[in-house]
Amino acid sequence: MRLSPRPSTRFVLVGTQHGENVGAAARAMKTMGFNDLALVSPRDPKVLQRQKVIQRASGATDVLRQTNIYASLEEALTDRNVVCGTGMPFDMHRKRRQVQYETLYVEPRVFFDRLILSKTNDQESDDQMIRLALIFGDERSGMSDSDIVQCDAMLGIPTNPIFGSLNLAAAVQVIAYDWRIAIGGHDSYDVD
Repeated sequence: MRLSPRPSTRFVLVGTQHGENVGAAARAMKTMGFNDLALVSPRDPKVLQRQKVIQRASGATDVLRQTNIYASLEEALTDRNVVCGTGMPFDMHRKRRQVQYETLYVEPRVFFDRLILSKTNDQESDDQMIRLALIFGDERSGMSDSDIVQCDAMLGIPTNPIFGSLNLAAAVQVIAYDWRIAIGGHDSYDVD
């Protein structure tokens, strides 16, 4: 099923510690056909100009060129109507925040299917277009409590409960793939 109009999708990286992850995330996004990347308070404010970031993007420099940097998550979300956080559904750390204990995670594909179904069945809405934000926290501690409470849903990739840690760019790739499949994949091209 293809959605009409096509959803607007923004990937938001909050407090990114390692610049190479920004480049790798841009590459993961472009591979799945997305190009709206936002950074919120990255550790290095000049991260987008760093050679190692550009190299790690490996052909996705157009994504880096149009990336916006925001001072707050609220600014990055101003035009979004669906906000999803991401995190580990299993507690890998002894000191997890209380909000995370109370948060129910949903698998990305399950949430995306429900979202698509609700938008296609919502005939009374004047604004049918999905403007989705997918938020990824920093590499060390993930999303903060104040960021989590801004989300409509928390997506949890169903990883190994004993070792569920994903590299930031790997998490972006998995979520981007699931969302791409949910919204109808890519157009096919005949190859002779």
